[in-house]
Amino acid sequence: MSVKADQRGSEIKPSEFSDAHGYIAPIPNGTGPRSNPIGNFPTGPEIGEPLPDVVALNKNGELIDLHTDRKGMNAVLVFTRSAVW
Repeated sequence: MSVKADQRGSEIKPSEFSDAHGYIAPIPNGTGPRSNPIGNFPTGPEIGEPLPDVVALNKNGELIDLHTDRKGMNAVLVFTRSAVW
């Protein structure tokens, strides 16, 4: 599968680039952390489908195992990211 990066946008002035939605950043859309995919691409499990094994850091920096630590209770896993990494 080939995932195409969204490269719509333009340079406003040196070190200022606008994307198709009007967001302005110091690098052009389609490069580095602004490589947003377009078209059909995998996004993860469907709603209700079990997640694979997940081991990550919680908000306190402690390592957790999602399936073990929730002890059979339902959970919501939220991924966040900044606008520009």
